[in-house]
Amino acid sequence: MASLLPAIQMFHYRWSVPTVARLYRDGPQRAADLQRAFDAARDTLADTLRRLERAGVIVRTPAPRGAVCALTPAGAAVGSACLDAVDAVRAMDIVPLALKKWPMLVLTAVGRGASRYSRIQDELPGITPRALALALKDLQAAGLLDRTVEHSYPPVSIYTLSARGAELFPVMDRLCRAAEAAASR
Repeated sequence: MASLLPAIQMFHYRWSVPTVARLYRDGPQRAADLQRAFDAARDTLADTLRRLERAGVIVRTPAPRGAVCALTPAGAAVGSACLDAVDAVRAMDIVPLALKKWPMLVLTAVGRGASRYSRIQDELPGITPRALALALKDLQAAGLLDRTVEHSYPPVSIYTLSARGAELFPVMDRLCRAAEAAASR
């Protein structure tokens, strides 16, 4: 199974995927324009841009009215997948859920075959038990995951993609694989 670590590292911050998607679609933009487009807090977006720059996804160049952000070749390699992910999330009307750090990565881990809590946690380095529990609950509430309880001792919860989750999984899996390919460049 491919590692989700590059996707976790590359898209750690809330606005990472929308930023890369917008730069891929519209070309280089000033940081202030990105902030207005996302209605994001200045500090939050600044952290996102710094992280994307450290990951080699974007480059910022000074300009008279603020730095201009552009995609690097690695950023361009993930840009199409980011744009598809943003479009799919909007179409499913789950933008607030997708802007959280872990739910889309949890969905991807389940789609790749991790069905038990401990296995999902193993696939996502850095996720806390609380963050995983919240992500699983959020995904169930959005109708993206199904949970069944095996009647054993102790009872075991098994997570699978719902029909709606199975529709979203290929897009998210492509995004994670693109991040892995870009990280290995």
